[in-house]
Amino acid sequence: MIIYPIGFLLTLTFFKYFGKRIGFDYDKYASEGGWYDDWESNAQAFTAFSVCWPIIIPMLIVLGLIKTIFSFGKWYINR
Repeated sequence: MIIYPIGFLLTLTFFKYFGKRIGFDYDKYASEGGWYDDWESNAQAFTAFSVCWPIIIPMLIVLGLIKTIFSFGKWYINR
């Protein structure tokens, strides 16, 4: 059970330092009147992502693997 608080703190810290670099910037969209979403700020979104890390991290790993497989296939075909 100790892994959940550790994962929460690690993902929250990761989003705090790297969230904007990887494309999660809800503060910008809220102030510019960008697309509608449920998040009012980065703090709210990053906390929710960190609470749901047992679901989000495996999903991101699967999506990353799929993207890697497609990139490899494209490279191999065009080689």
